[in-house]
Amino acid sequence: MYYFLNDHLGPLASGVEHAELKRIRLFNQFGVPAQLVTIDYSATTRSDNAVWQLAEQNFVNLYDFYAGTETYAATPLTLADLPVAQQGYRLEKQAAGASFWDGQRRVTTVQYATNRQAVISTVTYFDAADQKSCTDIYDERGFRAYTKYWTTTVAPATTYLVLEQFYTLTGQIYLEITYQQRGTSVVATNYRLKTSAGQVTSCVKRDQMITQFYDDLNQRDGGGNTFISDRTAVANLPMTLMQTPARKVEYLHSVHFDDYREPFQAQLVYDSLRYTDQLSRTDLIVTATPQQAQDLRQRLRTQVPIVNIPVGMVETAQLEASPVPIDAAPRIKGKVVIVARLFAEKNLSDAILAFKAAYEQLPWLTLDIYGYGDAINGNHETQRLHQLVESTGLQAVVTFKGYTPHLETVYQQAQLMLLSSHLEGFALALLEANAQGVPVISYDTYYGPAYIIKQAQNGYVVPYGDRAAMTAKIILVMTDAALRQRLSTGAYQRASDFSTANVWQLWQQQVIETDPAL
Repeated sequence: MYYFLNDHLGPLASGVEHAELKRIRLFNQFGVPAQLVTIDYSATTRSDNAVWQLAEQNFVNLYDFYAGTETYAATPLTLADLPVAQQGYRLEKQAAGASFWDGQRRVTTVQYATNRQAVISTVTYFDAADQKSCTDIYDERGFRAYTKYWTTTVAPATTYLVLEQFYTLTGQIYLEITYQQRGTSVVATNYRLKTSAGQVTSCVKRDQMITQFYDDLNQRDGGGNTFISDRTAVANLPMTLMQTPARKVEYLHSVHFDDYREPFQAQLVYDSLRYTDQLSRTDLIVTATPQQAQDLRQRLRTQVPIVNIPVGMVETAQLEASPVPIDAAPRIKGKVVIVARLFAEKNLSDAILAFKAAYEQLPWLTLDIYGYGDAINGNHETQRLHQLVESTGLQAVVTFKGYTPHLETVYQQAQLMLLSSHLEGFALALLEANAQGVPVISYDTYYGPAYIIKQAQNGYVVPYGDRAAMTAKIILVMTDAALRQRLSTGAYQRASDFSTANVWQLWQQQVIETDPAL
């Protein structure tokens, strides 16, 4: 079995998740068993997976694994099914949930899942002082997944988390996480996990619990499986600490250095590369481009093999589809697109300003931006980009379209894509655009753009940070119909280099055929 390790798969997927999903389909196509492995709890796992058409046999989650709910069929859960409903309390229904009352005392509040009417999400219980004492979390499939226990601080109006208990379908506890308040934060201090062998292990760090999960998963499938860490920061250390025999592969989706332009002098980003003992426990490193693999070999001088396999691939049906001429319907005249998360490292402001300078000469241009914002950072970058568009007077021609999981129609309507990121391990969106005949203008960013774009054949790479050069290329492409079509034809041709057959050959030669278990 080949396991692709990540922390979660939600309805908003980044390039890493898109790459994993493409890889799952590739392995399925060639009959090699593979699963996407996640370690975060989510009550909406199955509906999230449905967005990506991820089959149950291609997915395993830590909590499902130990709870025995990997193949659980959804069973509708109603208010009447809750234990509190059997005790004769007065029920008050609201639009987003309900409450149960004992006279004037609130006993529980029930919260429905967001945008899913009457699907029970949480049930919170209150004590005699109307302080919340515990909260039951329900999976969307209709069972109680775990309980959060709360306690009060010296300020009686404030509660904080002290314990979480996770349950099997029969109500047995398989995991307990204890918490302590330290300063202004509440931190997990211990994980008590009932392993697949029925033993209880105590872990002071989450990484140790994850390692136990990987080992149990490996043993369930006979041992000697291949684990591929796609989220290096969260999955690589637990993977390398595994005690059962397994092959451990690190896939680097991003650049390995923390300065945008110094691959040999800047500090290494990941502990898995920085610390020799952790690196030595890795069997193989895979990068998305040949240049990054070469740079890593030169810098690390390690005996761990370093190879390159593209994160993206183009399926046969797409390659065999009829090309859409760059100036024919459904293409929209002057339509420029950006597909990128609204994060600071994507440097979208440069592309917007380069577009603005081109728009001032070609007022029939429009720009659509697809991607979700950095909620972790309070959507600061999203707000800054919206303010930039407003301050430059581009509101009528620059549109933030938000996130969409399926971009085929977007690319088929576009005539040009822009990319101005500070860093790109591969830039999957560039290949996806090329596969739909859309040429790309990009900064010469480490590493993907210069690998995917063949200069003046399927787009242009301009010097890093040179907005004027990007503007000049926008104007050149959008005012020369013959060039525009030639670049579009070249985009289709370049996409064929990343056919599933070509990419699979690399996986076969560099990963599968080198598997000592075969």
